[in-house]
Amino acid sequence: MNFIERYNNLVRIAKFIKQGKTGNPEEFAQRCNLNSTDALFTQIDILRHFTAKKDANILYNRNKETYYFDPIGKFSDFEFEENTC
Repeated sequence: MNFIERYNNLVRIAKFIKQGKTGNPEEFAQRCNLNSTDALFTQIDILRHFTAKKDANILYNRNKETYYFDPIGKFSDFEFEENTC
């Protein structure tokens, strides 16, 4: 998988999370065309890295069987911050 494919996959994963339509990890991995839940967890960890910079979390609700953003929000794009030094 090249960089563009990985990026598009992250955006797709974030979209499912925002919609609250992920299902359990096995279903979510399958929906995202990933080989395993481990691959899904890796992708979610990457998203967590970027959302944590904005004081947001990606959590899982066992009762609803879905991942969600806390606080509710969206992942729109990777951000670049200019270095002023």
